[in-house]
Formats: sequence, structure tokens, C-alpha cells
Amino acid sequence: MPIIATAGHVDHGKSTLVQALTGTDPDRWSEEKERGLTIDLGFAWTTIGGTPVGFVDVPGHERFIKNMLAGVGAVDCALLVVAADSGWMPQTEEHAAILNLLDTASGVIALTRCDLVDAETVELATLEIVEEVEGTAMEDWPVVAVSSVTGDGLDTLRSRLGEQLKARSADGPTRMWIDRSFTIHGAGLVVTGSVARGSIAIGDTLEVLPDGVSCRVRGLHKHDEPVERVVAGERAAVNLVPEGSTDIGRGTLLTTPATVGTTQRFTATMRPTRSFDEIPKRGAFHLHIGTADVNASVRRIGAMGGFLITADTPVPATMGDRFIVRDSGRRAVVGGGRILDPHPSRRPTEEDIDTLVSVLDTSSAARAEALVTIRGIARTNAVHIDSDGGVPTDVLIAGPYAVAQETQDRIVASMGTIVDAYHSEFPLRPGVGIGELATRVGVSEPILSAIVESNDRFTINDGAVAAAGFTHAFSPTDERKWQAVKDELERSFAVPRMRAIALSPELLHAVIRRGDLVQVGDDLALTRRQIDQIIETVRSLPEGFTVAEFKESLSMTRRQAVPTLEWLDRNGVTIRSGEGRTAR
Repeated sequence: MPIIATAGHVDHGKSTLVQALTGTDPDRWSEEKERGLTIDLGFAWTTIGGTPVGFVDVPGHERFIKNMLAGVGAVDCALLVVAADSGWMPQTEEHAAILNLLDTASGVIALTRCDLVDAETVELATLEIVEEVEGTAMEDWPVVAVSSVTGDGLDTLRSRLGEQLKARSADGPTRMWIDRSFTIHGAGLVVTGSVARGSIAIGDTLEVLPDGVSCRVRGLHKHDEPVERVVAGERAAVNLVPEGSTDIGRGTLLTTPATVGTTQRFTATMRPTRSFDEIPKRGAFHLHIGTADVNASVRRIGAMGGFLITADTPVPATMGDRFIVRDSGRRAVVGGGRILDPHPSRRPTEEDIDTLVSVLDTSSAARAEALVTIRGIARTNAVHIDSDGGVPTDVLIAGPYAVAQETQDRIVASMGTIVDAYHSEFPLRPGVGIGELATRVGVSEPILSAIVESNDRFTINDGAVAAAGFTHAFSPTDERKWQAVKDELERSFAVPRMRAIALSPELLHAVIRRGDLVQVGDDLALTRRQIDQIIETVRSLPEGFTVAEFKESLSMTRRQAVPTLEWLDRNGVTIRSGEGRTAR
């Protein structure tokens, strides 16, 4: 069911017109009846051209402008009301500015109270309206002269409204901004709103943002009748069973879990109303998004309509969501726009703004890739939510992260400098340890590994990153030095401490990495040939041999025998039982 929102100056006949069209008085509160103006949102419904249609009658009085903003956030069509005997008025201008900033594409302008004026006045009022809406989203809206008292023009108005109505798709995650909340004895919490996207069915588990409260749908009403399901474009009363006690009221969003995030700081593109040459640099700003109304600060980015907006409290938001900014000090709407990045990871630049604006009305995948480009490295699930369902494809996926190409190039360049310097300083080492390299570059190991695997400039071998084609082979001089030391070590098993071996630390550890020398203890190393001889000797010893028997069989000192036996235990050559050991 499409939703039509009325807008216009106070006492221009909006509620009377809705009642004439639907037969239902949308003024719900006794105070509204007494004062003759709409304070809060009113609701009514009818059928136009065989299509069920809901009306949201929003307030026109300046004091209740935030309620008007709450009412036009999820509409399919607007009905702008102008009284023929009063013409275009201050709140008409403000409401029209809001509709224009929200890019409300479909609508009709009703020239009401025509029974109070002559034909010439009707004609002049129509010309005034055409002039006022020129250059706005409303310039192509038809203007229909009506009288709610005599009924003149109502059939034409219904016809024009029917031409503007378009059914919404019920696909996608649920989104319903809550505009009322109350408790009914025996039922519990009930919230109302217009379903902006998706559907709601009894039994669904939904989430209320910004608090993230999980709720089960216990009951649904539409047009005061119980139903099993409501879809996008329909007004609904939803009976919720929340987990735990919480304050769920106007300004909160009912949505499918894990499809919308919350933020207090976002980048946006925004334009001023025609009453202002530019968005004021200072003011007592209020951010209106959906039915939420929060204090906020506004900071300009460059000169091309980019802004950084910081809210006092979290608000639900995704890329592309529309919002309005009002200055309570000036008592006027100053501008409106769309969210670009709900969670900027750095101070945004003009280039960031341009990149995001360029994809705002493209596919969700393009929006997701743009967010990754701006952030450099981003969690894919966060980008999916912030882009309103996008999955980045033309980026590197590293586990739960997506890495932009520009960021990859920067990391690869940094890695190249570090790895080349490492090879020069340590030519006998296979490369930089991946953990050390990740720390020096400033990324996590999984991201670094993914970049290495996707780039032919590097290789990973035994946890070390090396430049492609790099070899750490021994030089002839290195081989001669090692051979001389090896011959000396193999004269007996009473080998010296590692620090006393006549090799440089680099060459010593290179020999160990190659496997020619086995480090069996903190300060003890044996050649591969000695290890083989020790294993052969152990197998000839009796079961339950002692440390003393072992060291005597090999002419070792206790300093050498104990760590060697412990190494044999760890490697499964021997089994220890008490003070004795047995070869496997």
C-alpha cells in the first residue's frame, strides 16, 4: 500500500482535505481538536483507483516541524497543500524545502479552500505556486484546485494522486522507523510506523536500533485489523516482545538484524535550502533522519558540498540514507543531503567525497568497493552493512578483510624496501619473518600473507618472506668455513658450547637452518652425522639405561648428555620412565 504524506502551512486545510478524501479524521488527540491544528502525525486510509492508499497527515505549525520531518521520511508520494485564500506561506516554503531536499519525485499540489475565493484568485494562486516550485523536485507536480467543503476537484485530485502512486517492492531487509510507541494491557509493547522496505511477519525476530535490542513480533495490525504480514509501503502497528527492558520509542529503527549499523560520525553530501546561500558554519543544528531527531555539529569539507556530521547520540544509518538539518536558533531548515560513509576511518578529503558521490546511485557492489577504496582496509561485513548490502568484488579479500588496490600498492612498496634491505644485511637468511614484516608494515599477518600470495614480487617459505628469485645459498668461502668446523666437531661428542663454535652467528644459524647442524639444547649443537651415530648407539643400550650409561657410551660430559637425551625424548627416539630410558 503506497503512503501519501501531506505537507503545508498551518490551517491551510490539510487534515480537512484528508478527511474529505478518506472519510477519516486524522487528528487523533483532543488537543488537536481543541486547537484546530495537527500537533502530531495523523493517519488515515482509503482506496484510489482500486489501490489501497495510506495518508500521513503531518503538522504544519512551526513548533511541530520535527513531527513533520518524521512523517515524510518513508513516503511514496507527497500532497503539498496551499490555501487559495492565503497563498504561499512561511511553513509552505519550509515544507516544500524539505520535500525538495528529500528529492520527493512523486507528488501533487492541492490548492485548497477554493470555495472561499473567486476564479481569478485561484488562477493567480496557481501561477504563484508554479513560480515557487520552479527548479525544484516539485516543478512537474500537477496543481489541482479543490474544495473540501463542496467536493469540487476531489475526483480530479484522486485521479492525479493515482497517477503518481507506485507500489514498493517487498524484497530486501526490513526497515521501519518507529513514530509511536505505547503499551496495551495484555499485549505489551506496540510500535507504529510506515514500512519503508521489506516486510514484517508474525514470529519474525527483528532488531531495534540504535540500542541493538532483539525483539520478536507477536502481533500485527493494519487498518485496525489483525494481519499475518505487512509489506513495504504499508502502515503497521507491531506488537513486540523485546529481550530485556528498554526504551523503544520514536526515533528508533525496526530492522532485520545485522543489516543496518549505527553511527555518531559520518561524511555526507549536503545542499542548502534556497533560503540560504550556503550551509551556515555555526548553529544549533538538529539532525533529522527517519523519525530520529538528535543534536549534531556540521563541518564543511572543501567547497563542493561535502560535510562531516557528528551527532550527540548514535543513529541508524547506511550509505545513501537521506537526512535533513535544521537550525533551532534560526528556526529554519538549512539543508539536507545523503550519507556517504557512515564510518569514516580517517579525516575525509574532497577526493573521498567525490569518489563516494560518484557511486551513490549505482550498484551496492560499486558503493562497497568505493568504501573499501576510501578506508584502505576494511572488514567485509562492515562494508556490506554500510553500503546497504554491497559485496566488494574488485578488491583483495584477506579473510574477514577487503584491501583496496591503492593500499595494496603502498604495502607492496613498503615491503619491497624492507625485504631488500633485509637481504643485504642478512644474505644467509631465507627472508624476513612474516610476523616481523607485518609489524613493520603496520598490517595483520593474514592481510600480509594474502598480499604476498597475490603478488609475484615475493615468496613465502617456512614463515619467511623473500624477494622473488632470492636464494640464500652458501658461498664457496662459507662452505669451506663450515667444512673445517664440521671436521673439528666430529672428532668427538664432547663438542663445545655453541657460542664457542668458530663460525659467525649468521653462518652458524644458516647451517642450522640448512639442517647440517642440529640444535639440541639452548647452548648445544651436533652435526647431522653425530645425531645419526647417537641414535645408533642408543638402540644398542639396554632397556632402562641411565644418563650415566648414556654419557659413558659416547664419552660425553653431563652438560652434553642431558640436553641430548631430552632432545631424543622430544623427537620420539627414546621413552623415559623414571630415571631410565628405552629406545623405541
